Amino acid sequence: MSQDLDGRLTAALAERDRLSALAQKIQGRKEAAAKALDELRAEIVAKNLDPDSLDETIEKLEVAYEQAVAKLEQEVKAARESLTPYLEKIR
Repeated sequence: MSQDLDGRLTAALAERDRLSALAQKIQGRKEAAAKALDELRAEIVAKNLDPDSLDETIEKLEVAYEQAVAKLEQEVKAARESLTPYLEKIR
């Protein structure tokens, strides 16, 4: 019976040590992720953006981009229509 208890104790201690090492590894990853997040926030702030409203800023930029492309397409179409009579004479 003593050998059985010794084996269980050994197994429990080994599991404890394994879990302790795993917890330290997880803590290290957490600290690295927190550092990376802080660096990212600092980079965003350095670009004069608010990290807490970044989604809103991205949406505004997407809308502005879409409007700019639509305007360019209209201007190209207008230019093509303006040039059409001259292009027909060249052909």
